[in-house]
This record gives sequence, structure tokens and C-alpha cells, in this order.
Amino acid sequence: MALGKIESIDPNDAQYGTIIEAETDDRYNYHDPLFKEKGLVVGDLVTFVIAYEEKNPVATELAKYVPTERVINGPVEGPISSVPGETIRIGRGGVVKGNVLITNNASLFVEDDGAIEGGDLSVGEGSNATFRRGGTIKGNVNINNGSLLRVVNKGVVKGNVVFSSGNKLIIGNNNGGGFITGSITTDKIKKLSITATSVINCGG
Repeated sequence: MALGKIESIDPNDAQYGTIIEAETDDRYNYHDPLFKEKGLVVGDLVTFVIAYEEKNPVATELAKYVPTERVINGPVEGPISSVPGETIRIGRGGVVKGNVLITNNASLFVEDDGAIEGGDLSVGEGSNATFRRGGTIKGNVNINNGSLLRVVNKGVVKGNVVFSSGNKLIIGNNNGGGFITGSITTDKIKKLSITATSVINCGG
């Protein structure tokens, strides 16, 4: 699944329209025969299903997005998993010791020197993970099913990164570079962005 905002609705047939994907600002047509029954309007945040690997992907199965948030600012024993649509923030003082699973259009932010230790991270089903401002993972990262990994502004991935098809990788942004000291393996990646201030696979 993915997250976006309804941009337009066809005035002649509401089952057709356009969506702006939240993480990339990419625009997609949608087709949802049940659209009228869902009470959706222009500007609503929605989750949707999309096959990125198709030549002209179309969003389907729209559902209103109701976010929740969990903040971790102390030690937590893993594994931990997201619930659909949840945002998890591992911030200053936060350390997850074990595996982390982010799925079903959820978001993970590891920031302000927060860390994942002693486990790996798996991100799938239209979800996203961001490491920034000193946020670190010592294990491996697996990105699947149309998901996004950002390693920016002094975020650090010390393990290996593996991507399947239809995913997006952003290393570094205007606020600073990201650091990946393991290997990166990709299969038909949808979007790749690397800034000059980033460092990749230096064995650090």
C-alpha cells in the first residue's frame, strides 16, 4: 500500500481521478468503483494499492487514512511491529534492541541519535523509513513492495541494504548527507537519489 492525497475527482464519474503520492509527489490516476461509498473528497489523505512495475500504474482500493503515532525515547526490547498507518519515532534516548517490522503504509523515523541495535529492519507494503540527525541502525535493512528508505542529514545504516522492485532510495538531502557502510543490492528500483555529501560502502 501507499499513502497520498486526492488531487482531483472526475466530475462526471467519481470512480476516476488523480492522487499525489505523499512521499514522492508523483501523480497517479486512480480507479475505484466504490469511491462514492467512501465519502472521500479532494484533499483527503488516503491509502491505496498500486503496481509500480506497470507501465502506467493506476491507484486502486482507496481508503481514508487515519494516522496514529508512537514515540520511543528509552530502551525497548524487540521485536516491534507497526500497526496499519502508524508512525513510529525512535528519538533521543530511544534504543530498540531487536528486529523492527514496518508494514501497511506505516512510517518509521529514527532521529536525534535514536538507534536500532541487535536486529534488522524490514519495510514493506507502501511504508517508509527515515534515518536522520544521527539516527542509526547497526543491522541490515530490507525494503519491499513499493516502499521508501531515506538516509539523510547524518543518518547512518551500518548494515547491508536490500531492495526489491518498485521501491525508492534517497541518500542525503539539502540538510546533509547520509551514510551507508554496508552494501546496497537493488532489483528494478523505482527512484534513486544520492547527494555528493553522502558516503556509501566505505566499510566504516
